[in-house]
Amino acid sequence: MDPVQEGAEASSAALNRIHRLERQERDRIARQLVAADRRAQLTDDRRGPTDNRRASLKRVEHAIRIPMAILGVAWTVCGIVVLTSHASGTTSRSFVIALFAIWFVVVVEAVVRYIMVPDRRRYLASRQIEPALIVLPSFQVWKIVGVEEATVLWGEGVERFLAILGHRGLFRVLLAAVGLVFLGAWLDLLFENHASGSNIHSYHDALWWAVVTVTTVGYGDRFPVTEGGRAVAVVLMLVGIGLIGTLTATVASFFVQEHADANKDELKAAHEDLGVRLADMDDRLGRIEAVLVGSAAPPQEASASSSSSPPPASTLPASPPSPPQPPQTPSEP
Repeated sequence: MDPVQEGAEASSAALNRIHRLERQERDRIARQLVAADRRAQLTDDRRGPTDNRRASLKRVEHAIRIPMAILGVAWTVCGIVVLTSHASGTTSRSFVIALFAIWFVVVVEAVVRYIMVPDRRRYLASRQIEPALIVLPSFQVWKIVGVEEATVLWGEGVERFLAILGHRGLFRVLLAAVGLVFLGAWLDLLFENHASGSNIHSYHDALWWAVVTVTTVGYGDRFPVTEGGRAVAVVLMLVGIGLIGTLTATVASFFVQEHADANKDELKAAHEDLGVRLADMDDRLGRIEAVLVGSAAPPQEASASSSSSPPPASTLPASPPSPPQPPQTPSEP
């Protein structure tokens, strides 16, 4: 093949790859915009019609979202102090009072909003995570994003999680692994309960040991000392290694397949477009080659015809001049 033609084909292939990558990037941005528009549409649909009370309620919610988030963080801090510290007397009582006072403020704020809203049923449907915000005021920080937006994001997250569990039978694998953990804990307790030097004497301890073993952590506070218990440990270790590998591979396969499905139509269209472009380029190169061959033929024919025909008269060399004649003398009488 002609080097010029090879270079042209290589350049065309590189340009096609660049164009394909550009189309993929544009399609990815377009999908992100479509997802954002879908979330906004879902949020607007959940909010329902707007009236004066609903508009005033939205203004109030926007004004108090930062203070309510701060109260949620304060409630979390007070709860951690109450549960983890050993303070007594006035200090402990102060944190407990602050904990219940913040909780009371959160409940009152929610009740006031439910009284102000015109359509309570639709309002509650658009805020499915609202009970979590009331039961655990730590989640009040979600109000910075917006409760309706957070509800939509939570629904998408749950849908994605369920899709991953159903991908390639991952749920059945996890269910079997959980069953093996409980069964292994029971078997280990049978071997270790009355063994000398054993530190596993209850099903609680055996279950803790089984979970630590199957996750390949090896905490070390509980361990089997009998041969039967060690055999159960080996089985749980192998199950744990396989479970981690299966979980990682399944999640990676889910995201790869999701990306492949999203780009399937795009890649098909790109391949068809590439085939059309290559056919067009091949046709053009064929026409160029034909033109080049045709333009090179006439000079060769002209040179051949010129070699066979006599040269024109104008180009022939002149004949040499005749020698001069001697002068004739007159004859005598």
